[in-house]
Amino acid sequence: MFAHVVFNRPIEPLTYKLEENSLTALPGMRVNVKLRQKSTTGIIYKITDTSDLSNVKPVEEILDREPVLNDDLIKLSEWISSHYLCSVGEALWTIIPKGIKKREKSVFIEGFQQGVMGENDIVLTEEQRGAFNLLVKSLDGDVGKHFLLYGITGSGKTEIYLRIIHEVLKRGKGAILLVPEISLTPQTVNYFSRRVGNQLAILHSRLTKAEKVNEWHRVLSGKRSIVIGARSAIFAPMKNIGIIIIDEEHETSYKSDETPRYNAKTVAYIRTKKHGATLLFGSATPSIESFYLAKLNKFTLLHLPRRVLNQKLPVTHIADLRKIKGEKYIANPLFNAIERRLKQQEQVILFLNRRGFSPYVYCENCGYIFKCKNCDITLTYHKMDKKLSCHYCGYSITTFDLCPVCRDERMLYSGFGTEKIEKVLNDYFPGAVVVRMDSDTVKKRNALSQILAEFSKKHIDILIGTQIVTKGLHFPDVTLVGVLNADIPLNFPDFRSAERAFNLITQVSGRAGRSDKEGEVFIQTYNPAHYAIQTAKNQDYEEFFVREIKYRENLIYPPFCRIIRLVFRGSNSKSLFESAYSAVSFIQERTKNYISLLGPTFCPLSRIKNNYRVHVIIKMNQVAPVRTVLKEFQNLMGKKHGQYLEIDIDPISML
Repeated sequence: MFAHVVFNRPIEPLTYKLEENSLTALPGMRVNVKLRQKSTTGIIYKITDTSDLSNVKPVEEILDREPVLNDDLIKLSEWISSHYLCSVGEALWTIIPKGIKKREKSVFIEGFQQGVMGENDIVLTEEQRGAFNLLVKSLDGDVGKHFLLYGITGSGKTEIYLRIIHEVLKRGKGAILLVPEISLTPQTVNYFSRRVGNQLAILHSRLTKAEKVNEWHRVLSGKRSIVIGARSAIFAPMKNIGIIIIDEEHETSYKSDETPRYNAKTVAYIRTKKHGATLLFGSATPSIESFYLAKLNKFTLLHLPRRVLNQKLPVTHIADLRKIKGEKYIANPLFNAIERRLKQQEQVILFLNRRGFSPYVYCENCGYIFKCKNCDITLTYHKMDKKLSCHYCGYSITTFDLCPVCRDERMLYSGFGTEKIEKVLNDYFPGAVVVRMDSDTVKKRNALSQILAEFSKKHIDILIGTQIVTKGLHFPDVTLVGVLNADIPLNFPDFRSAERAFNLITQVSGRAGRSDKEGEVFIQTYNPAHYAIQTAKNQDYEEFFVREIKYRENLIYPPFCRIIRLVFRGSNSKSLFESAYSAVSFIQERTKNYISLLGPTFCPLSRIKNNYRVHVIIKMNQVAPVRTVLKEFQNLMGKKHGQYLEIDIDPISML
């Protein structure tokens, strides 16, 4: 007997001999084997009776009593390998939870006890009822299987998720619910655990190793029928899937930025197709591609145009920063609104998608700018840590009292981040409890859930944060939201920049006025006439879609084409361009006239972690033929010393 073993490396499966004491081996089990004379952990991919190879090394040790991956996930890894141009091993090691990756036997720790199925006394609106009934029909095969639930913020999408999952369970099947950020998981889990008893498993990166392993095995064994988690939860080892729900489907976090560069939404489509299951996307601001598919009737559109209990959308104001003199952190109208809401003992959320104290420090005398030595990026000043840091590679310096060029001591701190706003708010409102929520303040385990719990109990008056505060949070006493710089996402050199700006503004605006208290939103911008700003102000997604889809069609961007992005990175920019030009020639010769090539050119972020980055953008209608050519180029190029090629199918970021 022989085992074909795969590794988390870009190599083909390797064959090892199963000795008599290891004949209990099955596909999906982890084993220790020799790889280049070093004992290495791999996963059994296939088992065969014979091998044409001689001098086959033996399997040293089987690490599992039973497979940690089922046949469904092994087949899924083959599809990921083919579609995203990675090895089967890289795909399987992405699927397996990180807690299991160590060379240890499975660990079982009892998790928390959840509540029992609660009575449901929530009355659905007419629109909710119509959407729910269509979804029920899809479970029974009476209508199509692909749905887009487009509902404004506060329209009750989560209640529909819960009810349709209940219907799935009644049919003896399971459900996977993805949320874009682990920040949403505690609220979602608390809401669901009150209603679905102990059938719930949680899979996300903030769990401990033992918790991940425990939850994984509970799902694998069929003891849990519902999985909630972030992107990687799409790989939950569920044997009989009835529905997969992607909440906030517009979010970019569903796309992996590491090999394999999979999109959880695409993987969900493949898994539901295999299981004959229903696929439900939900969002108040659907991605342009998803809404376009709904317009083409490839997705059934379910629309929730009203908030539950007919709560009003917040009143939105635009503060034109061009007309404001002096410091432009918080405009007077927003400052006055904060003061008013605090007097009424209501809560405030302020959104700024930039952390740190100041993103730009320079010498007033000679103009020297403090930049990262490893990346093509300015260093951000963090006042609390008293250092300048790079947000891409982690490089930092702690002494910068003098300019390294002219030795002048006049340093200017330009721009502002969440840390500076925290200080400004504490100075303006000394009696208020101000808390900052960004990746600097939630590094410790449970820090995020603790902040949200304190905010929920009204122990926090003002919450200032980055994108974390925009995503799906529901706090009835939040009546004021401020977007402190709406232009940050607009300034990215990316064809999706307007869409990102619209989504962020609309989503964070939706945190205000989610009870009987009226909400208010202030959007601070230097570009008040931009259609993304104006349509976000009016919460008018469909007008934004009309404007954006024309722009995409004129320039032939998705959904009017597919894109593959090649990124060549390494320490020698000249050799990177040589490789990129050879790739362009290779692709052009084999694809004739059915593609469009842009580049090669430096990426907008031209150097990260001492690696230069050069990219080529390929536009096409069909990915499959180009993917075949790229696989051929991959094999031909092999491993060039000091170079690495990233192939990104349907990229989300162009930076």
